[in-house]
Amino acid sequence: VTGLSIRHLGERFQHSNETISKCFRTILTALSSPPFYTKYVYLPSATSPTPDEIKDNPKFYPFFYGALGAMDGTHVNCCPSLLERQTARNRK
Repeated sequence: VTGLSIRHLGERFQHSNETISKCFRTILTALSSPPFYTKYVYLPSATSPTPDEIKDNPKFYPFFYGALGAMDGTHVNCCPSLLERQTARNRK
C-alpha cells in the first residue's frame, strides 16, 4: 500500500525487518482468509459497471477509464470452471 520496502518501514517504525515481515504476513493472511475475504471481497461480473464513487469523481475516473482489472500489471493465473468463465473473461 505504501510502496515502501520492508527496510524503509522498519526504519520508519523503529522495528527490525523480521518484525515488519511477520506483521505484514499476519495482516495479509487475515485479509485473504475467511471470514474477512468471504464477507468483504467479491469479484465483479463481466457486465459490472464502474462504481459511481469512481465514475463521478474527476480525481479518479481519468485513471480508471477503460480499466478491466488489476491496475499495477498484476497477472493472476486462473482456471475457472465452466460456470465461472464469464466472470474471469476480459480481466487484465
